[in-house]
This record gives sequence, C-alpha cells and structure tokens, in this order.
Amino acid sequence: MKTNNFVKQLAIGLGLSAAMVGSASAATMITSFDYTQEFEWVEPINPDGVVKEGATSGVSDVDGFTKLSWGTPSSSLTSNPLQLPSSLVINPTDGDSSTPSNVLTSGSGADALFVSTDVNATTFALGPVVTHNNFVITGDSVKLQDTAAQDYVVLTPAGGGTDQIQEVTFGVEFTETTNNPDNEDACPAGVPFNGLGCGDIFALTSDLLNLATAQLFNGTTLAFLIDSFSVDGFTYDVYVAALGLGPLSEGACDAAGAGDNCIGFTTAEGESSSFQLEFAILATENIPEPATLGLLAASLLLMGLVRRRKVNGSLSA
Repeated sequence: MKTNNFVKQLAIGLGLSAAMVGSASAATMITSFDYTQEFEWVEPINPDGVVKEGATSGVSDVDGFTKLSWGTPSSSLTSNPLQLPSSLVINPTDGDSSTPSNVLTSGSGADALFVSTDVNATTFALGPVVTHNNFVITGDSVKLQDTAAQDYVVLTPAGGGTDQIQEVTFGVEFTETTNNPDNEDACPAGVPFNGLGCGDIFALTSDLLNLATAQLFNGTTLAFLIDSFSVDGFTYDVYVAALGLGPLSEGACDAAGAGDNCIGFTTAEGESSSFQLEFAILATENIPEPATLGLLAASLLLMGLVRRRKVNGSLSA
C-alpha cells in the first residue's frame, strides 16, 4: 500500500508539472507592435555657439532638438554654393536635407514592427533618418565637437495590451577635420578626400554598441540589443541597427576620440550623407528546463509526504 501511495503521489506531482508546462506553452506570442519613435539631439551639446533648433511635433517625451548647425559658410560659391553652415538634421524634409520635417516616426498596420523567432527571417521596421550636411565653413568657425542623441520608443502590442517603452541615449563624437585641400596625406586614414579637402567624422558611442555581443540578422544586418521585456511566457529582445552606419577605420576612431572599433560614418567635404535607424524584435518562449520539472515534481511529492506524516502523527497521538 505504501508503495502504491508513493507511486500515486509521484504521478500527481508529475501530472501537475506537465499541466503547468502545458499552461506555459499555451501562452500566445505577440506578433506585432505599433510604434512611435521620438529621436532628438540633447545636451550636452559642445561647444557653445552651436545653433540648436526644431522639435518633434505632437510629443514632448524628449527635451531636445531636431537640428544642430555650426560654422560660418565659406564665401566661395564654388566650395559652398548654397552658402549654408554644416548641420546634423533628424528626418529632413524631402528635397531639402538642411531642414527638419519635425515629423514623429511611427508605424502601424502593414508598417508595424513585426515579431520574429528566427534571426535569419527577420523584418526590420524603419526609424528616423539622420543627415549630416558637410558644407565648407571657415577655419576659425565654431565646430561641433560632441553631443548626445536620445531615442524614445513606445511599443503598443497589436490587439491591445500594456505599452512597452524603450529609452536609450547615444553619445556622439564629431570631428570637423581641417580640410587641407592640397594635402590628402593630412586626412586621418580611412577618411575620404576630394578637391575640397578631408571629410568629417561622426561616431556613435554607447555601452550598448558592442561588436562582441552584436547579433547578425538575415546574414547581412548587424544589430545591437538595447532592451528586453517579458509578457505572458515570452521574452522579447529589442534590437537596433542603422542603415548607413558601420565600423570606422582605426584612424577615424582615433581622430574622433571614440575608442577602438567605433561605429559611425564619414562625409566627404561639400556633400551630405545619411543613416536610418531600424528596429527588430526577436521573441523566445520561456519553457521550463527538464531539470526544473523534476525539482518541481519532487517538491510537490515532498509536500505530500510531509503532510501525510503530520496526519499520521496526529492520529497516533
């Protein structure tokens, strides 16, 4: 009889464990998120004299600017035909790279952020565009040295649910190189040179931008983990990538003071270049390990045996 009772207790424990696993596996994965993304330049912005303007329309979660500009335009119409200062612009207006549209980046429906379970079959949602206008300025002008960029993303589960908020701040190291139009060798290694001189260097800095822990998606897109959250038995890892950004040369990283293996881009003198943030979510179901199931079953069994001893002890008294 004692053996039969033991077997019954064990069967009950294992049955309850299996039921709990079945309940966990029955959880439904969120398949997509609608999103909004506010992205602006924020303090510290150095040095004094950099012009700060613009703000994203309709939201105020980030206290920043959509355009930074600096420098006195070269008086030469050949080198600076638009007679504009250099600038960094977020979401520029179509056809005018120097004017921010101030439009909030968002996606829903067919343009939502779709959840993937496979790094080789992942769709990225498009975020804000950042443009650097490298217009020729005078040598004694104010020159941007560094700033920060704050990214505030609100994810709303399709079909309803609690919003998930990701708030990330990136550092920006910027180098306005000395042009040296007659001396290509004066440019840092890996920085473009043309008839107007050396290009300029934009480098993002953040502990999150670690090449050693980056994830390769679809065999081509390098993305960085910025946040994780769990909902109803699934963990959702949020990754960011940037079309147009990549590892800079050692010379460019050194010139920007951004450390080894920095991430960024360079812009040739007299030209504009852009990058666009993009996001992906990779989901993993939280399934208990077999060892965990065994411990759970043993715990339930032990609880039953302790209870039986208490009952027997009470009767014998």
